Amino acid sequence: MKKIYITICIYILGNTFQLFSENSSIRFLNQTISETSKSMERLSSGTLLWTDSPSSKAIYEKLESHIRFLAQSIRNNQDMISYYRTREGFLESTGNSLQRIRELIVQRSNSLYGEDEREIIDSEIFMQYSGILKDLSRAQFNTIPIFGDWLKDEEIEKRFREANFYNLSGIDRIMEAVLSERASIGALINTLEHKGAGLAVEQENASAFQSRGDTDFALELSIMKRNEILFFADLFLLRQE
Repeated sequence: MKKIYITICIYILGNTFQLFSENSSIRFLNQTISETSKSMERLSSGTLLWTDSPSSKAIYEKLESHIRFLAQSIRNNQDMISYYRTREGFLESTGNSLQRIRELIVQRSNSLYGEDEREIIDSEIFMQYSGILKDLSRAQFNTIPIFGDWLKDEEIEKRFREANFYNLSGIDRIMEAVLSERASIGALINTLEHKGAGLAVEQENASAFQSRGDTDFALELSIMKRNEILFFADLFLLRQE
């Protein structure tokens, strides 16, 4: 009777250990599958998961919004620089034309020239002056008139209206306005370039900080390889049991 009792106890104990072993193997297998799934998600997204560090993930997501804001601000800043450089380019051409008109006025005052020569000079002066007004009135940047506000300025409009083809003082007044505007544009471009440099530095450092939340690919690949080995080991143990 005692032997039968011992045999039954051994049988029950053996089944209990076997059941415990099977449950442990299944639990470890599920854990391995879960870890592998997380590694795959980290590798595919390139960032930490919300379950890894919720507080850090929230900071990185908020920082992503700020980085995109900075990127768009940099593009806007570059667009404004392009606009003002286009405006300055037109004014440079205008200044060259005014210089030519000034030369022609001085040339026209030569007492050795007759009426025919002066008519030829007057024709070129008129063409140069008309070309200036056409270029400034038609100049556009992305369909936006570049000099609409400048030409409507009361003082500028007065200088162009009162300009005398044969008077150096009138042309000089227009040249002063052009040079003053070019100086203002140059200062604006410098300001925008400094602003753009500051935004770029801020974006660079924000991106560097955010990159700490990126996936460590070498580490995740090694974890995946380890989990792959554990997965097949757990399957082997389950088959043996």
